Amino acid sequence: MEILFVRHGETEANRTNLFYGRLDYGLTFTGREQAAKAGNLIRMMNFTPDRIVVSGLKRTHETLKAMGFSMDDAEIEPRLDERSLGVLEGLTFPEISVKYPDLFESWDNDWLDFAPDGGESQREFSGRVRDYLEELKASDNKPGKVLVATHGGTMKTIISIILGDVSYRFNQLEIYNCSILRVRLTREGFKVDALYNVVDFDI
Repeated sequence: MEILFVRHGETEANRTNLFYGRLDYGLTFTGREQAAKAGNLIRMMNFTPDRIVVSGLKRTHETLKAMGFSMDDAEIEPRLDERSLGVLEGLTFPEISVKYPDLFESWDNDWLDFAPDGGESQREFSGRVRDYLEELKASDNKPGKVLVATHGGTMKTIISIILGDVSYRFNQLEIYNCSILRVRLTREGFKVDALYNVVDFDI
């Protein structure tokens, strides 16, 4: 099994540096251009998906369409949604620092289990992503190639799970808009195979 995980294109929240996970922003014009470029790269890789999966949020649906694929062919999988940040959703870093002055210290001191009010901890987030990966691995009819439109935090969590240390690996990773992560399922389990930043390609 070969899986391409693609982060969604730029949203207005990305442009304005908002904390957001479940807020349902659509793509900017730049985001649609990024997604079109990602679609071109996927076709250059001769990757024709046997199965297409998207998160439950519209920015991944818009990304899939801008890449040149149809939502009619896609499965919606909420376990691949971005982490919920609860009361922090829609706020900037300076706004959070004023409104919740002790929050970042609490977060740093308990990185895996800290959850903003109304949101998820990283452990909870990792749990649902891991659950999806295990289900995919155990599928009776494993598709050859899977295309997944998802989120930066989800992709960083996937890499962290595969490498076996969620807390340490997560903060060492950077996933840009429409970056493509290739994962292969081998006899030993999932392996990270490649990570492409679409801005590096003139396509």
